[in-house]
Amino acid sequence: MIKQVLKTMIAIIVLFSVAAYGNFLPSKASAATSSIRLSSLSPDSDDGFYTSYWSDDEKFTDVFGKKVNDGVGLYDDSAYATYNVAEKGYSSFEGKVTIDSRFVNGDFGKSVIGFYADDRLLYEKPLSKSSGVINVNVKLPKNTKDFSIIVKEKDGSKGQHLIVVQDGKFIKGGAYLSVPDSSYSSLVTVGDADSSSYLDTNSYHDLQDINGNLITKGFALSTNYYDSGLSYSTFSIGGNGYNTLETSISLDSRYVNGDYGKSVVGIYADDYLLYEKEFTSKTPIQKVKVSIPKGTQNVTLLVNQIRGAKGYQSVTFNQPVVSKVGSSYKSVPYTALPSTIGDNASNGVRESNLSDFGGIIRYSNGTLGTSGLIFESDYEGDAYATYNLSDAGVNYFKAKLALDSAHLQGDYGSSTIQLLADNRVLYSKALTKSTGILNVGVQIPSKTQEFKIVVKQKEGAKGYHNVVLGNAVFQKLPVSAKLSASRVSVANNYNQNDVVTVMSLAKGDVIKVYNTKGALLATSKPVTSNYAKISIKQLGTAKGNILVSRTTSGVLESDSVSVPFAAEPVPSASVAAKQVTIENNKNKNDLITVKSLSKNDVIKVYNSKGSLITTSKPVTSNYTKISIKQLGTGKGNVLISRISTGKVESTKISVAYKAE
Repeated sequence: MIKQVLKTMIAIIVLFSVAAYGNFLPSKASAATSSIRLSSLSPDSDDGFYTSYWSDDEKFTDVFGKKVNDGVGLYDDSAYATYNVAEKGYSSFEGKVTIDSRFVNGDFGKSVIGFYADDRLLYEKPLSKSSGVINVNVKLPKNTKDFSIIVKEKDGSKGQHLIVVQDGKFIKGGAYLSVPDSSYSSLVTVGDADSSSYLDTNSYHDLQDINGNLITKGFALSTNYYDSGLSYSTFSIGGNGYNTLETSISLDSRYVNGDYGKSVVGIYADDYLLYEKEFTSKTPIQKVKVSIPKGTQNVTLLVNQIRGAKGYQSVTFNQPVVSKVGSSYKSVPYTALPSTIGDNASNGVRESNLSDFGGIIRYSNGTLGTSGLIFESDYEGDAYATYNLSDAGVNYFKAKLALDSAHLQGDYGSSTIQLLADNRVLYSKALTKSTGILNVGVQIPSKTQEFKIVVKQKEGAKGYHNVVLGNAVFQKLPVSAKLSASRVSVANNYNQNDVVTVMSLAKGDVIKVYNTKGALLATSKPVTSNYAKISIKQLGTAKGNILVSRTTSGVLESDSVSVPFAAEPVPSASVAAKQVTIENNKNKNDLITVKSLSKNDVIKVYNSKGSLITTSKPVTSNYTKISIKQLGTGKGNVLISRISTGKVESTKISVAYKAE
């Protein structure tokens, strides 16, 4: 049918006045309302838009065949009409929506209509013969600039529907739509700064969700590589203060019946992952709302896909909008993908990031990831990648570690992964079929120059494993405050456990003690007061140093402080039995005499079970006499030890005594 546009400009102003009553009646103020008919206004921009008549002698009808005397029509793949309503005082819009009865019997495809205040969807409805005549009554946010009616249509065998908006009018003087945000923009309006395989509703009218409903404003991502690949769109939002992104994500219903492969969707704020989910033909529409961190320059929505026998799935994003709600922002650490840091040297490694596809990120259970690293050795040797961190400002590396499920069945040899900081091994793991998916995180020591990931592999009959580090990122995380050496004391004890005491701690702090080579000696339990005592079997007999760190709850481990300790004390010389005489007296105190002593020696006497009986005063000459009330009437033994100045107690020697 040839489309003929006849636009009739009719200006009808209906004024309502408030009758004035006699002064003797009490007065009550009320808000006056008035309305402006939609058909009396001309759109500021339009396409596929008609007023009053479909052709010279054909008025619009509703779906039941009744003539529409006041209406506008929209007919096209992507028809719309936009009205500038800025400062017009319109608070709401009301009317009816129907399909012209001449375009319903038979296959006229699919249609959807949406009403928008700027980028904000106020109402959206798929239309068909069974829709009847639908009442629409929507409030507009205050300060709305443009009101738009958008229609998307997909042809049937007989053409398309003619959509009629009947008795449409703007209302003045009523209540406005209350909105929580101070700014609100569709990503379609923002426009893609960089993209691959990106299709939006400005150019494509037939994007739809998994239920088969057309989308009035949104976009789709679908890979066009041979067997797997990446599609994405990056939007530049820096400087606008947006703190929220929301959209509805779905597979397009045209690409779910049969084998269309697999898809995983990711949403990133710069390099920080906000959302990730794998979609199948049974995944319903996902309403997603994520917080955008402060300072975000770009948001990227991406899809990684594996091709099926019938092709690829198509992922649609309906009503993708960014907004500023309140004044708070999601707090996240600085995060950088490996490609952002940049590798110095590498072999046998591929990276999939937000714009480059290095290979499908697939874990041992077959699920997919949106970014990461893949390692596989080759004829040049081990697979590895090194990163210069001297000025990168990061102190943590994390990833999801697994073997690719496509390299598990059969003999793929063996693989061991190591994470190193300046050649110091931070993490090492041998990987097998039963390893599963591991969440790996390592703290990178301060002043690290080079971080290295290396995968050592032995080839099997079917080749090498693919070792996957999914969602691999470097981060800058907060670090616990470093201890001062003055708060740490070390008791290097003789013949018993050594003790490290740390003072002025916070509840929940954990203390770690290392030797000077960095080997862990002991870890305390979370402290319950303001200090910790850590027992260590032996630091050694000689003087030396230990390294002590603190980890506050929820924060990374601090740098270690070096603390010196003294050599173990020297034991005093043991007393010889011939130096001791014992008088087991009757009816008076027993007497123990110890000769050949040095000045200030102290003698201790124990019973045969090791219980202390008495301690002498420091001797003033070369012997001491120790009076004991009673050793007992029978014969027996006592244990004698000596403590010399600056030394610890000697070993105990046994000395026999006779019966009284």
